[in-house]
Amino acid sequence: MNYKGINSKAKNKNMPSGKMNYSEYSIRKNGNVRIFFSIFTLLIIFLLGVILPNSAKADSEGDNTNYFYVSVINNALSVIKSTNSKQQDANNENNSNLEALSFLGVDILNPISIVVKEIAYLDKNESSDVSNPESFSFNPFNLDDKQVSKTDAKDSNVVANLYNPALKKNLNNAKPRVLIYHSHTSEAYRTSDKDTSKTDASLDQTRNVCAVGDVIESELEKKYGISVIHDKNVNDTGDYRNAYKKSGVTLDKYLKVYEKFDLIIDLHRDSVENNNAVTTKINGERVAQFMFVVTDKNPKYAKQKKLINSMIATSNKLYPGFIRSTPIYYYHWGMGFYNQNRSDNAMLIEVGTYTNSIQEVKNTGKYLSRIIAEQLNGKK
Repeated sequence: MNYKGINSKAKNKNMPSGKMNYSEYSIRKNGNVRIFFSIFTLLIIFLLGVILPNSAKADSEGDNTNYFYVSVINNALSVIKSTNSKQQDANNENNSNLEALSFLGVDILNPISIVVKEIAYLDKNESSDVSNPESFSFNPFNLDDKQVSKTDAKDSNVVANLYNPALKKNLNNAKPRVLIYHSHTSEAYRTSDKDTSKTDASLDQTRNVCAVGDVIESELEKKYGISVIHDKNVNDTGDYRNAYKKSGVTLDKYLKVYEKFDLIIDLHRDSVENNNAVTTKINGERVAQFMFVVTDKNPKYAKQKKLINSMIATSNKLYPGFIRSTPIYYYHWGMGFYNQNRSDNAMLIEVGTYTNSIQEVKNTGKYLSRIIAEQLNGKK
């Protein structure tokens, strides 16, 4: 607050008389005496608090020095009422109570032992020492060997029907429902089980991803009446980094002509060295597993994810272990969203790896065709 401009003479307007000044002096003197004695009393209490505890033990139960110290505190500061005087009278009774609790396995000084007695599960903790709270730990959740299923999908053989005749419809080539293309057209497989070469790329369409596309096309059209366009245009030679741009041009061409497809598949293969890690058995034959690759920042992702989840559920129901243990691999943007931003029904599927034989991935094409047919012809 600003005091500027206030008349200073006002301070003497109500000045008391000389007699009143003398009385005020007496009051102040008496007040000073009270303050002095209060400070002196607090000083004595402070000294007692420093000196006496050295000889008093907190856990002493019958020490008179300790009791004297408690009494001084109780009498000097009535606000702080110690309970130790009452506790001394009850010490004998407490000792007998402690013995009884100890007999029952309860340590009143260790709260954890009380909890252990109240919760039966904790009482089975044989490896923990409840007398030491810092080392106490709950039993880890352990399953008995008999409770754990040790079936390895790689060693199992799923027996299931490959073909479902109820899904067959009339083929209409004028209205193709599935488009298959390959951004990395030259991704190849081994020619046979005996092939140990490290060739992972080839323009030979009998041993690259085009061969898998051929199987899917044939199965869908002949067994299920689903018309397929399988584009085998090579997109990854020359400028490999622009493969998705090249395939995007191809995709746009078909969308311009047909407007939409029920399913658009960019078919690839993975690069896992150990083919046993991505291979299973169905009906006694080795079959390469498959997986989806998605871009979750593309504007069509939500509908694509719903479609993919439906296909995963079908795969797990018909052929357990056919899809990989991690069925979906996520990217945010990929390379131009891997062209998945062009259709609600666009997806990227990887079949097997370069160390799989061409027969193993062709087998995949057969069972994958059944899953696609269930999705397009079996679900409403």
